[in-house]
Amino acid sequence: MRVRVVLWLAVVMVLSLVGVSQAQIDLAKALVGRWEGEQEYQLISADNPKRILVIESVSQVDGKWVANGRYGTPAGLVRVKIAVETGGKGVDLSWTGPTGNQFQLNLLRDKHLVGKITLTMEQGKSGTGSRDRTLKLEKVN
Repeated sequence: MRVRVVLWLAVVMVLSLVGVSQAQIDLAKALVGRWEGEQEYQLISADNPKRILVIESVSQVDGKWVANGRYGTPAGLVRVKIAVETGGKGVDLSWTGPTGNQFQLNLLRDKHLVGKITLTMEQGKSGTGSRDRTLKLEKVN
């Protein structure tokens, strides 16, 4: 009887390790790469609306998924650490930019990240309504 319990526990442990490895591989496959798209502007701006997100790696740290990458415009990218949530709604990414802007994106159909940027109070001062801006990115490689 004891042998069966030990054997059963060993099988459960192996299956859970395989499950974590498989999830990591699937998240990495889905997210790692170059994403390009545009940010919405509410005012006419000389700023380039083109945005780039390069996700370099996805790993599990202290039981939570984290992606490392770079985000910005064609003129320059900054390093970002991205929280990755894999709940019932799919895969959600979130991070805070260097100026305090909050990014929230959702993975759609494996090739699209769609969501919003919530501007800091300083950047959202224009008084033209919401501080939220739409961000749409498509995986290019």
